[in-house]
Amino acid sequence: MKIKKLLYIIPILILAFSACDYIDEPYTEGNGTVNPTDTVKRKILLEDFTGHQCPNCPAAAVVAHQLEALYPGQIQIVTIHAGFFSQMVSPNYLIDFTCTEGVALDTYFGVSTIGNPNGLVNRKEYSGSRVIGPNDWPSKVAEFLAMEPDADINLGCSYNDGSGAIDLTVDVDFFSDFSNDIMICAFLTEDSIIAYQKNNDPAVGTTPEIANYTHMHVLRGSMNGTWGDTLTTGGVSANDSYQKTINYSISTGTWDTEHMHIVVFIYDATTLEVIQSEEIKLK
Repeated sequence: MKIKKLLYIIPILILAFSACDYIDEPYTEGNGTVNPTDTVKRKILLEDFTGHQCPNCPAAAVVAHQLEALYPGQIQIVTIHAGFFSQMVSPNYLIDFTCTEGVALDTYFGVSTIGNPNGLVNRKEYSGSRVIGPNDWPSKVAEFLAMEPDADINLGCSYNDGSGAIDLTVDVDFFSDFSNDIMICAFLTEDSIIAYQKNNDPAVGTTPEIANYTHMHVLRGSMNGTWGDTLTTGGVSANDSYQKTINYSISTGTWDTEHMHIVVFIYDATTLEVIQSEEIKLK
């Protein structure tokens, strides 16, 4: 798949997210009322399905990172290694980037069956399919960001280096009504993993492979399952607020916790469409 060259004019930034979440003071309108959405931005979950054996995938990752740079703090990227291109092959491709949740998502949405690189933008369905090619990621993202946010997510996290225990607190405030059950999911991702990657685009790096490729936003697993937990049943109303605590333990030494994030998102249990997302550094 050829990625539009126009996208390369956007500088690539890899953003470092702070583990300390904060809320700006709300803006008071002229009539004296406070609109909660004035200090909240809609944020987008971009799931990039990839594999270290996929030669077209590095160019797709460039598109994702360009969007991350263009809309600072509003794009939560999760890179999911699954399917044929994720297989380990000697001698250079011996790191297993897959995880149970990623494989399950790939199977459910049928992404690698259609082909990589492809992805999901807020898991929204377009013309009968949720699978979207990287050429269309910018336009789909822009469509979402033009809309007012329907909810706000604030995160608090503590991590114990000794035990690997994670205590995550999620506060959700809704600004719109939803009639269906709402789900909440917390994914663990890891950045800055240096390993081999197939590549066919010299504008991205050496071909036919990049020996020291930096793998970013790699899905390592979920703190509460592939599909998460139920945040609330029977729908919600504007101005409703909910709090959720999620506890999880990782095996110390398995991943580089200095480069890990937690991506939290809420979604409609019936349509599967993501309502809002947020990200916080593990430590």
